[in-house]
Amino acid sequence: MPPHIFPRIARFVLILGLILAWRGQATSGIITIETTTRVKVTGNRLKVCVTPSNKGTARAHNLQVHVAFLGDEEQGPVITKLDPGDSETVCFKKTFSGIKKGRYPLRVQVDFHDANQYPFSALSGSTFYVGEDVNPDLGALGRDMELHKRGRLVIQVTNMAAEARKIKAGLMLPKEFSCPNPGETFQIPSRSEKALTFEIQNFSALPGARYPVFCFLEYDHNDRHHTALVRALVEITKKENFFRRNKWVWIGLTLFLTLILVTFVVKGRGKRNAA
Repeated sequence: MPPHIFPRIARFVLILGLILAWRGQATSGIITIETTTRVKVTGNRLKVCVTPSNKGTARAHNLQVHVAFLGDEEQGPVITKLDPGDSETVCFKKTFSGIKKGRYPLRVQVDFHDANQYPFSALSGSTFYVGEDVNPDLGALGRDMELHKRGRLVIQVTNMAAEARKIKAGLMLPKEFSCPNPGETFQIPSRSEKALTFEIQNFSALPGARYPVFCFLEYDHNDRHHTALVRALVEITKKENFFRRNKWVWIGLTLFLTLILVTFVVKGRGKRNAA
């Protein structure tokens, strides 16, 4: 096989930080999904194989793999059950034409349910190249965050190239989250930084779960397509009560009242000593 046809298999392994626990009346356990994705490009044919594995202690039900690449979105068959220690592989094939050489995004989402049929999803993001590999000349850093209902995810982007870049940013979220504007196109000057802010909302994720989220940064330059990938971790927290939310106010008020009390005591002692 000629070396320019990308003969090797690109193997992307992501141990997801998503650990979901449930307790029923008779059973309890943890579902931990680990996803391995393999990509092979041969000429104008692309093959993507996704292997979800259950690394937890409880059975996962009704798994389904969804992938998005080169403008297409596809889904695999429903896997009725995946016991602890088991794995299944689902493959997708595509014939393409008329695309530029370079590096492209690959989005993978695995939907599944627990024994109570509560739905969850697990994400993995990666990139692959067609024809010729390229470097994006972009630096990107995602800030991990805690989330109860609403919050802001911040992505810091650095253009390290000598030219300005027109970047298309696309946020990848699990189905438990929503975002009113998950995509943005922006211009970034050479040798400069820009902070992207995404408003995200949690509407079904359970407290204690940790979700990786991804942002793809894409642009074209010199007839090549470039992609940079950034990852951040979102941890779901419980809603704090009124006193915990305002603990610093209460601490400050307590210190203030203590200071007033001490002042009165000192003044009282001073008056008694003077008498």
